[in-house]
Amino acid sequence: MFDNFKVRCSAIHAAMANSRSNPVLTEKQLVRLNELEGKDTLTDKMQLELAELLVKKENGSKIILSDTCIAYLMEEYAWKTQKMVRVTREIMDIPQMSKGTIVEPQSLQLLSIVDGQLYNPNCNSEGIRERIYNDFLSGEVDAYVGDSIMTASTIPDVKSIWDYPTFLCKIHEPLTTANDWQLKGYGNISGCTDLFVGNCLVDTPEHLIEGTKWKLLGKLNVATEEAPEFKEKWEIIERSMIFNKIPPHQRVFKKKVEPMSAEQQTLVYDRVKVCREWLNIFHESYQSFNN
Repeated sequence: MFDNFKVRCSAIHAAMANSRSNPVLTEKQLVRLNELEGKDTLTDKMQLELAELLVKKENGSKIILSDTCIAYLMEEYAWKTQKMVRVTREIMDIPQMSKGTIVEPQSLQLLSIVDGQLYNPNCNSEGIRERIYNDFLSGEVDAYVGDSIMTASTIPDVKSIWDYPTFLCKIHEPLTTANDWQLKGYGNISGCTDLFVGNCLVDTPEHLIEGTKWKLLGKLNVATEEAPEFKEKWEIIERSMIFNKIPPHQRVFKKKVEPMSAEQQTLVYDRVKVCREWLNIFHESYQSFNN
């Protein structure tokens, strides 16, 4: 049933998470292993250390799915078998979810202005995104430069930022493992090598601004918008939700992602194969419950 299962690019990081029961060698341990293997003579203590590192290296090469990976596979299983999803706080918080989706066209427009090239949204007239595939991965890109996703010269992952301080923090934050793997996945499927995460600071939609105003009125428990305490706070909040006074080039910050290497591709594809086997075994076991 799951022989053709494909890992979503947005979940490669989850699939690749290492099991705590089977940790791999750290970079420091690998350096130490190479150092010990290069010595002509070893003390008894060094021999013991070398043996332990060799065992850990051997065990670390065996794929044992982590709890993080299994949690992702259960979400995929629930969707494939029952078309059900995890009901989280995020999925129920519609305003929080909607801004990123609603302002994505503005973010792409801002990117196009700053970069001087057209970023095509991955969205047809009915609002449906195209999903791309290879034998092991699948994904839905936000946008692309070119005639099609599969021939794209550039693929960005667009992040629409809520506020100015958060945008400034993004400049200093390292790229997340999840974002890095996600874009590597897009590139692996499409063949595109120009990949980046684009943080874009764009205005909050008017209806969300209005909703925030009413929430503030309720929180302050004042009768009208003319109340001094409301006017003082609202002036600051409203100003902090509209950014068109900041030059476009100062409202975009990009982090480049390197394409997936041949070694990384082998690791990912091998992990997908193990996930397929695990899902098939789980399915057979689950179907036999209480029989």
